[in-house]
Amino acid sequence: MWLTLVAMTLANSMILVDQTAVPLATPDVVNGLGAPIDLAPWLLTANILPLAAFMVFGGRLGDLLGLRRVFLTGAVVFLVSTALAGAAQDIAWMIAARGTQGIGAALMMPTALAIVSTVFPDQRRGSALGILAGASAFFAALGPVLGGLLTSVDWRLVFLINVPLAVLTIVLTLRATPALAPSGARRPMDYPGVISFAIGIAAVVFGLSQGEPQGWLSADTVIPLAIGLVTLVLFGVIETRVKVPLLDFRLFRHLNFLAANISQVLAGMIELGLGFLLPFYLLLVIGVAPEVAGLALIPGTIPIILAGPLAGKVFDRVGGRIPLVTGFLVLSLSGVALAIGAADATILALVPGLLLQGLGLGIVLTVNDPTGLTAVPDRDQGQAAGMINTAEQLGGALGIAALSALELGYYFNNLFDRLAAQGSGHPTAAQFDKVRDFILEAEQRGFNNVKESHVVQFAHDDLIHAHIDAFQLTFVSTAAIALLGAVVCFLLVRRTSRVSEGPVFGRRSRWVYANPGGAPAVTRHPPPDEPDRPPEDVNDPPAPDTT
Repeated sequence: MWLTLVAMTLANSMILVDQTAVPLATPDVVNGLGAPIDLAPWLLTANILPLAAFMVFGGRLGDLLGLRRVFLTGAVVFLVSTALAGAAQDIAWMIAARGTQGIGAALMMPTALAIVSTVFPDQRRGSALGILAGASAFFAALGPVLGGLLTSVDWRLVFLINVPLAVLTIVLTLRATPALAPSGARRPMDYPGVISFAIGIAAVVFGLSQGEPQGWLSADTVIPLAIGLVTLVLFGVIETRVKVPLLDFRLFRHLNFLAANISQVLAGMIELGLGFLLPFYLLLVIGVAPEVAGLALIPGTIPIILAGPLAGKVFDRVGGRIPLVTGFLVLSLSGVALAIGAADATILALVPGLLLQGLGLGIVLTVNDPTGLTAVPDRDQGQAAGMINTAEQLGGALGIAALSALELGYYFNNLFDRLAAQGSGHPTAAQFDKVRDFILEAEQRGFNNVKESHVVQFAHDDLIHAHIDAFQLTFVSTAAIALLGAVVCFLLVRRTSRVSEGPVFGRRSRWVYANPGGAPAVTRHPPPDEPDRPPEDVNDPPAPDTT
């Protein structure tokens, strides 16, 4: 049981480290492969697109074919593609390897979560899922640190470090994890739902990734977003008409599960959005080198180690409402503290905000998974885990896009206003190109390590202060996002899982209460007389006696 938890934690951790370490390594990867700089965003996008698109599919496959079998398949795909990424000889090779990494991760992440939820008994499930989520959040926060350090040696190590970890994960899973027979072997796969959901999510994530570089009203942004939204509406229509849907919308009647998905989107916006932007604050405002920027983010990782296990134990005692609301309030305070510290433009001034951020994320991400998974039936653990993980990736893509657009948009407006106040007016195209080239190089080496041209020297102070103002606004925005998360969790989450009967999100409904399995004589399954519940499989175990 505990070896299984170690294996699943390793799997989730190396996937998240891979995501958060690559941004700091990207400039070196592009230079090392002799690729144009405009292809750099694809190192992240190529991985996120299949990961977000296929996680619900991966979770459903686990329900149908067996969780361990699907997890191991994903682990082998991830292992091979990671090794190929580390050995890439050109940018096309690298982008293809990053894409297959995302496919492997999409099979691993939801099944890892469902495996832990299935293997551990009810009274230990919250703590186990808390350890899994807390450790994963810690390593996700550690990603920029490792990315900066490993890149300073060789960028290929950022990918190759995951190869032995993937091998160890496979060995531990083969040795310790039970076979876990399929929970829905006789239920057919909803292929129209798989295709429409994958296209919809991938198009939305791609559109969001194009907003900042191409412009939010450009065809490269608007067309993918429109295709994604229309396809997701089509997906919703399909799911209401098939007998066995890819994603059973009735799961959202479980208010704790609904809250967990909303919470995961909001937490993902903060976690991955700031994980993407904070290194650039260190590089462009404080001016440190990439390896120093990675080390400077360590204070944000330490509280996660402490908060994760404790938050899991608190969940087992009091449920998810109190820790989730508390975690989001701490995250909100961290945004305010980062905004205040940003004005000093020193690493030390950021430490209070980083500590609060690590504490808040450690609590929220640890408690979120058990809050959602303990609210749904065992037979739906795979698709539920897939949806929760998809929510985090979607939130991450939204956070990176929205926070980057906010920071850059305010930065340029502020910079032009400052230059105009000096009588410089709007910079010419040639001046703008020189400043852009300087910023791109500063993102690779740090502001203080790049030689400034005459144009850049003239605008030096304005560049710094415009960035500071923009980052302060961005940090305050994360505080507002966290406050919204606290309100959502306060209103929806309870210790016992509330289940709405009737149409999902219907205006007229009544509540029934189902205990999440912590007390005797009360079932955590939805009421057996629910009128539109799908028929049980013939191989399903009989419902427990609750009299």
